Amino acid sequence: MTERVGQVLTSTHWSATTAAKLCYDLAAAAYPHGAPWRLATFIADMEMPQADYRVLMVNDRPIGFVSLTVVLDEVEITNVAIHPDFQRQGWAYYLLQQVLTSLPSANKVFLEVRASNSAAQQLYQRCGFQTISTRSAYYQNPREDALIMRKIIK
Repeated sequence: MTERVGQVLTSTHWSATTAAKLCYDLAAAAYPHGAPWRLATFIADMEMPQADYRVLMVNDRPIGFVSLTVVLDEVEITNVAIHPDFQRQGWAYYLLQQVLTSLPSANKVFLEVRASNSAAQQLYQRCGFQTISTRSAYYQNPREDALIMRKIIK
């Protein structure tokens, strides 16, 4: 893989409304057949003090983001999205590595992934996550189980 050169910015780089719209648009593009959060959900989440959004910029273009909820020493990754024009090029791995290495106090990181999304599961495994459980019928449109994955940071 060639070396990635991207800039990871926090959502505070933009106004709250602009950041929410940017993340909503990236999620909708990345998951056209899934059920991305509504714009109102992004806006409400960004207002929460525990929420943390990281946006990946390449050549001054936002191409993806990761959203997190941080509570004490645990983190939940709530969204990972890369624009389709940049998928399968290593950018999601790059972004996750940047985010994971910047977590100052996290001991455990959790996420959910669709049971049918083997590409994402492989990405998360490559980043050190392991499947620990299943949530039945967690996702909608289409209805599907979620695998709960965890990474222990030492």
